Amino acid sequence: MRSWALVLVAVACGRASDDRDKLQDQPPPKQVDVPSGLAIAVDVDGAARAPITSDQLRATKPDFADAERRAWLVATLVADASAPGTTIEASAPTGVSIKFARPGPEGHEPVLFLDRRSHVIVEAVDPKDPFPRFHGQGARLHRPPEQLPRVQAVTKLAITRPAR
Repeated sequence: MRSWALVLVAVACGRASDDRDKLQDQPPPKQVDVPSGLAIAVDVDGAARAPITSDQLRATKPDFADAERRAWLVATLVADASAPGTTIEASAPTGVSIKFARPGPEGHEPVLFLDRRSHVIVEAVDPKDPFPRFHGQGARLHRPPEQLPRVQAVTKLAITRPAR
């Protein structure tokens, strides 16, 4: 009986430290703002174009918005990305790169997404439901993970248009 008590104490102690590591340092800000100094390089068919900047995002009305998030269709920010069949490759400084077809599976569209912590992400969303309920909380609530990939801390968009 005594060995069971020791096991329970050890499990309880280990669990408390695990939970402490998961706590947030600070709550997210009440106002979501575009990060200053943002500059995402843009290439269209291999040629450099003007980057997407903080000023451009502030001046452009988001295609999708709620109290905590904003999202712009990549085609809204870069006119050359509007043709069906266009491929948009989003790259991060870590070397991660993902290609998004336009339109994607089930009509999903690539967007530049600003979350409530002012992180800039490129992902594909369903234009009919761009911010699905419980978005991004799959593991915590034992839901399956999100099905579509995303790129965080995007630094470059490479757009390849279909041959004409």
